[in-house]
Amino acid sequence: MKEKFHITGIKKILLTWHKHADLLETLNPARVLYGPLPKSAAGEKGQGLVDFFKQVSLFEDLTQGELRRLARILHERTYRDGEYIYEEGKPGTAMYIVRGGIVEIVRRRRNGEEVPLVTLEPPATLEELAVVGADVVHWTSALARGPVSLVAIGRPDLDALGRNFPLLANKILKKLAHIIAMRLQIVFEAEYFDEERSLNSDLPQ
Repeated sequence: MKEKFHITGIKKILLTWHKHADLLETLNPARVLYGPLPKSAAGEKGQGLVDFFKQVSLFEDLTQGELRRLARILHERTYRDGEYIYEEGKPGTAMYIVRGGIVEIVRRRRNGEEVPLVTLEPPATLEELAVVGADVVHWTSALARGPVSLVAIGRPDLDALGRNFPLLANKILKKLAHIIAMRLQIVFEAEYFDEERSLNSDLPQ
């Protein structure tokens, strides 16, 4: 039998710093991985980038000046209804922040059918790992459901920040590390308990 292990105290660790820790009990693992439903309609058309960035958890430790600097160097992209933002199995080099519209995350079955996992609204972030890691391949696809606007942060953008504004880049990288670690821990936790349930269901009653 394959040996299984449990990462001790994962929930305790997450509860100490993740402000949406109640999501650990959700019945939708994909929602846990991509964050909470928005409480308000962030990212409405015409809203300034700096004001929008104040609602993004990735930037919550940044000063007003640092947010203004980011607004000058980051780029906004728009997508039509049904257009792929990125596709499963292809290399990823950027992360995205949903500024307007709805993004659907899907995963492809072996027969080619795309199964919806979760829908994201502003100010959700996605594909954080792609901006910090080399040779990252998308394990899902993201599609626009209606017109969508996103703020893209590419690996070259983060590299340029590191050269020109190292303190700002370090703040963002530190927050990215927290977000990525949290999501990986939740995946390990979910897989462990899924195996536990399977084992228990096989035991004689």
